[in-house]
Amino acid sequence: MSLSRRWFPWVFALIMGGAMTLIVTLALTLAQGFTLAGWMGRWLLAWLVATPTIVLLAPGARRRAARIAELP
Repeated sequence: MSLSRRWFPWVFALIMGGAMTLIVTLALTLAQGFTLAGWMGRWLLAWLVATPTIVLLAPGARRRAARIAELP
């Protein structure tokens, strides 16, 4: 069973936002001194901000990218 098409932007944003913020916050936390609790707090906050940002900005970014490069 899969969700309807209307949920695709949110599912994509959850996956992409989670992966991107995991990598970026881990790199920044390692540069500042790693603690698991510190990293997890930063990652959760970043993920909560990144997910709706991706949903809002992705359509415009796709349009702009399509003007510069051919769609796959």
